[in-house]
Amino acid sequence: SILPRGVTVLFTSNRPAEALYERGLNRKYFLPFVALIHTRFSNLALAAAADYRTLRPPNGAPAPLSAEACGAAEEGRVFAPRARGGFYHGASAGVSLRRAWGERLGSCAAPPPLQLEVGFGRQLRVARTAPGEAAWFEFAELCEARPGEPARGAPDFLALASAVRTVYLNGVPRLDVRQRNEARRLVLLVDALYEARCALHVAAEAPLAELLSPLLDGGGADTMMAGAEVAVDDAGAASLPFSVAPVGGRYSVDGELASFFTAKDEAFMLRRTLSRLTEMCGPQAEY
Repeated sequence: SILPRGVTVLFTSNRPAEALYERGLNRKYFLPFVALIHTRFSNLALAAAADYRTLRPPNGAPAPLSAEACGAAEEGRVFAPRARGGFYHGASAGVSLRRAWGERLGSCAAPPPLQLEVGFGRQLRVARTAPGEAAWFEFAELCEARPGEPARGAPDFLALASAVRTVYLNGVPRLDVRQRNEARRLVLLVDALYEARCALHVAAEAPLAELLSPLLDGGGADTMMAGAEVAVDDAGAASLPFSVAPVGGRYSVDGELASFFTAKDEAFMLRRTLSRLTEMCGPQAEY
């Protein structure tokens, strides 16, 4: 409706138009938009071997913004520079993260806990806060299913990203195929914080390059599907090659796949998460 009004639209995607919402529910209703992209827009493929999020500036630090650019950022006319966090790994990672948290607190008293409205009558409690809209969480609080508590998901993480500017995340394990659901929640959490331009400080068991490698290097379809929290039709999975075998999905009563989530999709999202973490956590995120 905006194109006839003479509005110029520019947008980016990490997938070509024909792959947008691929295998999505009722995708036939989305296809006219794909046709619109091909007929009304100039499509430019900007493929590159380099992941520019992982490249450091030549001098090791981002170039400072000009006074004009700083003023535009303050007025909301352009994005402000992304605040960098930190990535600590190994036996002393938790100690390093607590030290960074202590520096954040300084001599100030910790602000009171936050109770965030998530929706549907649910709330997210932020028990540990620090000045400057900062919050501390254990990985298990956000990404693991805990007895007697609802599993966290995208609405929780969006509420968190809208309420704080910095998150300290402690105790991230090296995730394997038995923790696929936890890995998916980590993906959702990073996506929400990244889009909100929040800073993220992480204490992890393994270096960033190894954090998700068991999932990315994992074995066959049976292993990939282990521990999934959603129902998948075995016959449907067995009839497809591994790269498109569903690792999550649900079939409707007429047998049509209502939601189709493949190993290929999952690997794409995990790699994107590693890339985003590299950008968010800065030079400490050794790759």
